[in-house]
Amino acid sequence: MRLVLPLGGCLLLAACSSDPVTDPSIGTATISTTTATGTGSSGDDASAGPPTGSSGDGTDSSGEPTTGEPEEVFEPAPGGLRRLQSHQYVGSVRYLFGDAAAGAAAPPDDYSLHGFDAIGAAELSLQESAIEQLEASARAVAVAAVADRSTLGGHVPCVLEGDPGDSCYDAVAVDLGRLAWRRPLTAEEVAPLVAIAKDARAWGGGDFGVGLQYELMALLQSPYFIYLVEVGEPDPDDPDVRRLTATELAARMSFFLLGQTPDAELLAAAEAGELVTDDDVRAVAEAMLARPEARATLSTFYSELFQLRDLSTLNKNNDLFPQFTPELTYAMTYETLRLIADIVWEQDGDFRTLLDADYTFVNPALASLYGLPPPPGQGFARVDLPAEQGRAGLLGQASFLARFAHPAETSPTRRGLFIRTKLLCEKVPPPPPGVDASLPTEDPNKPQTMKQKLVQHMEDPSCSGCHTLLDPFGFALENYDPIGAFRTLDGGLAIDPSANIPDLGEVASARDIADLLVADPRVTACVIKNFVRGSLGHLERSGEVAVLDDLEAEFVANDHRLQHLLVELTASPVFRAVGAPK
Repeated sequence: MRLVLPLGGCLLLAACSSDPVTDPSIGTATISTTTATGTGSSGDDASAGPPTGSSGDGTDSSGEPTTGEPEEVFEPAPGGLRRLQSHQYVGSVRYLFGDAAAGAAAPPDDYSLHGFDAIGAAELSLQESAIEQLEASARAVAVAAVADRSTLGGHVPCVLEGDPGDSCYDAVAVDLGRLAWRRPLTAEEVAPLVAIAKDARAWGGGDFGVGLQYELMALLQSPYFIYLVEVGEPDPDDPDVRRLTATELAARMSFFLLGQTPDAELLAAAEAGELVTDDDVRAVAEAMLARPEARATLSTFYSELFQLRDLSTLNKNNDLFPQFTPELTYAMTYETLRLIADIVWEQDGDFRTLLDADYTFVNPALASLYGLPPPPGQGFARVDLPAEQGRAGLLGQASFLARFAHPAETSPTRRGLFIRTKLLCEKVPPPPPGVDASLPTEDPNKPQTMKQKLVQHMEDPSCSGCHTLLDPFGFALENYDPIGAFRTLDGGLAIDPSANIPDLGEVASARDIADLLVADPRVTACVIKNFVRGSLGHLERSGEVAVLDDLEAEFVANDHRLQHLLVELTASPVFRAVGAPK
């Protein structure tokens, strides 16, 4: 039997008319499967015209002369909807129903846009196959949750009774629904959920568990579970800005820092007016960062940003690199995430150490790759990097060096592109249409190093513009082979790692690049931009620049401590406000 799930006049993921957040100026905010919210991808400038408080004639509203400098007007990204990313979906299921249910969850894959899954979740519509997958996932989760009700019982105790009555379905809709949908449900929303449960129980011969299963499926297939609703309410101090409601802010904070739906305590605090001031928000954020989920969420963020999650699927030439095994790729991933954890959580130190650290964490497999003595046992141990190899931080780690290389050769271009786009947040255009991106055919009688091939390639005027910006980074990393081992020869020829990066200077190793990047303010600004893009789901807008500049100054003044930045970001207008939904 397949039950149709009517939720307040809507089916499954279709638009619902019961949205409690409405405003006459924008109409009723509805939820639809086509959720292209336009959150900042265009980078549009603020509206034209005189700034707030100016008469447009060289005087302010009080008649005093203005400085002539335009006032920077805060313009947040539009509000709207963001589909939960897969790890957020699973994390929410784990909190609501336990580990077994989380193991059964199978949400659709994330799709990246502008290089980030979060932007894809905000701007890309669900395909029909993804909707079917969400239905199948909801069913699997519900079956597992009913089979083991221990976690569910912590939220709704009546489900643990021997033979619960139909009133327990009301409790599930009200209490669990509040957690799953991240806000209290209206009576009009509770009624159809309870009706589904009762009908399913009658069809199932009076079995309470059958009704519970279908009720949970309805909750999990609702757009209010699958999407983050972030439409806000008008800010009385600025009619062009909408402040997130208390429960919307609680949800955004929880998904940002913990990767899951807000827990009962956080929702209660939000509903009680304890998440209003900046200091309220900071206190809650600091408490969240003390939880183990915060570490896991930060690891997930950097696993995506640095593309560590791709390492297990990389292909390398087996004849040249037989040691490139799943065990080694796991060690590479762990090494990078372990260094991040050490800097952020154990030391609460300068995050730029990620670039210039003179130490790392290795197990026997990684120690062998780096030419280091193996640590005792089979686990990981902190070791000093060999100075003669010029390694330093992330750019000297095998995770980065292997990920941005070809199966049998290095790729100075790929390595340089990563640095430009992910560490400096620069936009690098794709090759012009029709450009031959292949390297010159090698004369077998005149072998060349990779650097020599690319230098020749860069002489092509159609290629030189971008390659001059990218390849010098990679030239300085040519002493590290396609899986990150140190070498002095490339195809039997001596490697020359010297290079000149146009906007940075002379380099010849990962250490040299790191020293220049650590001193470059673009790196500090990029750390913040990556969180806006990869966590809030939009490219930074011109109307947000002043706020981001303030965050950067705060980050610098507090010794580039990432924990401090995360707290300040949650309290900032960029995090707490949205524009009119689109």
